[in-house]
Amino acid sequence: MLRTLLAPAVRWTAAVLVTVVSATACDGSGVQTATVAVDRVTGVWKAGQATLALTADHTFTASGLNEGKLTDTGCPAGHADGDWAFFADQGDGLYVTSRQARSGSEIGLSFTESSDEPCRLTLTVVDDGDTLCATSDPDVPCDLGVRFTRER
Repeated sequence: MLRTLLAPAVRWTAAVLVTVVSATACDGSGVQTATVAVDRVTGVWKAGQATLALTADHTFTASGLNEGKLTDTGCPAGHADGDWAFFADQGDGLYVTSRQARSGSEIGLSFTESSDEPCRLTLTVVDDGDTLCATSDPDVPCDLGVRFTRER
């Protein structure tokens, strides 16, 4: 389970997002999600000044999440860290973050530092795994218009 005081609210919001995305795999905007393994998402990802570093042990560090449309997600600004996990079906059609999930198309972030409001940021895997889209709306993958690409 991911560590955060706001985890139930974050997981519920993201669970709705994953259910919608999994059912359609493509939203009305034409965004096509991709299911990838853990090794395809580990590494350093950048979008402008924002950086995410996802590790194989399901921890992450982040910086610059206080820029542009990421500011409105309620996530900690500046340098932050925490745990990440793919969302997985728990057998009843409800999707929640699971550290045991070895692959997925949606990634939930659980920040160590608490914030004043629930963090509404999920990463949607798109472009055959080459891009992680910042998402805050369960009905619209990539709604923030922020696309993280792997730093090479």
